[in-house]
Amino acid sequence: MKLTIRKKILLCALVPVCLLGITVFVIANTFVKNSIIEQVESSLKGTAVATLAAYDQNSGSYMEATNGDIWKGSYNISQSENLVDTIKAEAGMDVTFFYGEKRIMTSAVDANGERILGSPAGDTVVSKVLKGGEEFFSDNISIDGTIFYGYYVPVYQKGDTSAPIGMVFAGINKEETLAGVMRIIYSIIAIVIIVMVFCAVVVSLIANSMSKALKKSIENVQQVSAGNLELKFDKSLMKREDEVGDLTRAIRNLQKELKKIIGGISESTSMLITASDLLEHTSHETYQNINNVKTAVGNITTGANSQAKDARDASDNVNHMGNLIIETRQEADQLNDRADTMRTSSDRASDTIEELKNISVEVKKAVAMIADQTKQTNESAKQIKDASALISEIADETNLLALNASIEAARAGDAGRGFAVVAQQIQNLAEQSNTTSGSIDDIVNTLMKNSELVVGTMAHVQEIIERQGEHITSTEQTVGEVMDEIKSSIEGIKSIESKTKELETARNEIVGIISTLSDIAEANVTDTTQTSGVITEVADSFESVEQSAENLRKTADLLAENIGSFHLVKD
Repeated sequence: MKLTIRKKILLCALVPVCLLGITVFVIANTFVKNSIIEQVESSLKGTAVATLAAYDQNSGSYMEATNGDIWKGSYNISQSENLVDTIKAEAGMDVTFFYGEKRIMTSAVDANGERILGSPAGDTVVSKVLKGGEEFFSDNISIDGTIFYGYYVPVYQKGDTSAPIGMVFAGINKEETLAGVMRIIYSIIAIVIIVMVFCAVVVSLIANSMSKALKKSIENVQQVSAGNLELKFDKSLMKREDEVGDLTRAIRNLQKELKKIIGGISESTSMLITASDLLEHTSHETYQNINNVKTAVGNITTGANSQAKDARDASDNVNHMGNLIIETRQEADQLNDRADTMRTSSDRASDTIEELKNISVEVKKAVAMIADQTKQTNESAKQIKDASALISEIADETNLLALNASIEAARAGDAGRGFAVVAQQIQNLAEQSNTTSGSIDDIVNTLMKNSELVVGTMAHVQEIIERQGEHITSTEQTVGEVMDEIKSSIEGIKSIESKTKELETARNEIVGIISTLSDIAEANVTDTTQTSGVITEVADSFESVEQSAENLRKTADLLAENIGSFHLVKD
């Protein structure tokens, strides 16, 4: 059987009240009886002593006349009906004067209304009073079949206390006295019952109120645990100055704190999703640009190889031309053809250099863009790291609130079980947030390390591109000089017969220039090969960045899904 809070309160309150009522009844029954008996004993003693004093006020000694009457001096005790009747009327007690063991005068009457005279006292009374000289009280004195409470006082002759000559009795009907006692006890029982009923009603009302309040508090906890962070609380519960009010206010404070926490997490999640989208988009574009740069560098490498090959071919041709100078005249037409070929090759070399120059500019722009995007990525990573730190702090605070809530739930006992479940769910969410924050930190740290590597690599690539631009400028100048020399060679060919010596000189100059051009072309091949390797590494790094951005987005989506169960109204 499930005991509700209301039933528990009723049991806790009514059981002690019932026990108290029973205890009061037992105590009252015992105490009242004892108290009444003590009071009766005291009253009987006072009446007996007063009766004796009434007789003793007469001068003279107690004596028995010849007719059997008992006198106290000149006062006939045997004829003192007026005295005993007056005492009975005033005190409500029967009095009897014993001379020896015999009843001389009494106010007690039998069923016929006749005074009960002449009968002897009981053996116990005689033994204790007449023989022992003691005052004696008894709750079992039988007079004509009626049980009395009775008190006996010994009577002595004036000036002689050696032995009692009689005794005075004061008694009251036991049954009537007990009836009065029972009326008092019944009154006490009635009062106790009334008090118990009143307490039961009051406790029931209090229990109902507390039960309703606790049920409302439980409903509030269930609403908050279900994610309703916009719940309106009953103002009457909020104003209560008891544990229910404290619980309601605690739930309200928990709701406010959860609202702040979940709101902060939601905002952080939105920022995280935005940052991850930006990072993913930026890394994707950067990866594509790097691939384009990689392709362009590959083309540069191909052009440089072709340039080097052309330079070597030109050197071989010029050397061969030197060997054929003797046959210049006969080979003039062939030389003109070769001069045209050389001019075409020079034009091609000039175009290649111009293309290389343009590509170098594009590579420089692409590298600069990569550097800027990498810096932006690094800043975004720092923002994500800050957001992750905020999530971790929020998770730690949530864990602390959950721990406090678990402690309060433990204090509340069975009533706090629902609250403990909520506190455990909140603690699980805090732990999951901490785990997610740690995962984000790992991803961000990896991202920042990769970004730093990319930044360093970009700086190196920029230096290489700067040097390449210088080489391209030098090559362009050299090619320009070659073009000029080729023009001069063509003019010399036309006048080859008259200027063979000049041609020889020009040949020597061309050999030196082409040798320099070949060296430059070889250097360009080496530089472009290194650049291609660097660009490949950058492309691989940004592929990792793109994967990290994707993982970050998945983490952000998971976090957004976890807080999706909480209902927040955005301002």
